[in-house]
Amino acid sequence: MELFSLKGKTALITGGAGFFGRRFVQGLLDAGAEVIVIEKPGVDLNPLIKQWGKPMSVSWEEVDLYDHAQTDAIYEDILDQHPIDILVNNAYEFSPRTGFAKDRSGLFEVATHDQIFTSLESGVGWAFQATQKFGLEMKKRGGGSIINIASPAGSKTLTPQQYEGFEHAPNPPGYGISKAGLLALTRYAAAFLAPVRVNALSPGAIPNHDEHPERAGKDYRDEFLDRLSDRMLLRRCGKPEELVGGLIYLASDASNYVTGHDLLIDGGWSVHL
Repeated sequence: MELFSLKGKTALITGGAGFFGRRFVQGLLDAGAEVIVIEKPGVDLNPLIKQWGKPMSVSWEEVDLYDHAQTDAIYEDILDQHPIDILVNNAYEFSPRTGFAKDRSGLFEVATHDQIFTSLESGVGWAFQATQKFGLEMKKRGGGSIINIASPAGSKTLTPQQYEGFEHAPNPPGYGISKAGLLALTRYAAAFLAPVRVNALSPGAIPNHDEHPERAGKDYRDEFLDRLSDRMLLRRCGKPEELVGGLIYLASDASNYVTGHDLLIDGGWSVHL
């Protein structure tokens, strides 16, 4: 189990209070890491810190990632205090600003320039800034692990036919575009930051029942998930906890010879056409 231990390591994760992020933080803490959480202003992490159960091992910074100068200054302050061994680029804005809207205002036919470029900013720009800042420092120190939370949508797509008859809104075009860019960033950074390892983790269909579905333009009242599950080799959608093992693998010495890789955790969704 020492292969998977993160004792003595410091991990930084963006979007650590989110649906995936809070599980990732718990996994990193359980593996022994000290964790720095980056979250947008106004998010109260105190209830989550109690839930994580390791208050002395987690700290957080409120950062408006759209404010590049402020973000850069905060990242500099963090580097002055902590060597970062693990970076998890998890943050992304799921909202009408990126096309996730129940009124379908983000669909291809009506998507706006601003929605596409906000998707690119939050899906690629945020990861680029953190990767540049912390990845170059990791390279100077001779190693580290960067994990980008991508998606099968970055290389494949659902078809309109799979949504026929359901209220569930399709993913907007900007989402797949940004995740494709994130996978390209993963490969590029793996080449130029070596020996730092840079990989992607791509979750499949993992419905968020924890939060109000209208936040991301989703509607799970019908049988859409049943139809989606039929596409999985394992015949079910995933749970967020099922991503943690892959994250710890990529963060730890267990993956010392793995870089530039996209680890799909999707129940076999992307195996077939």
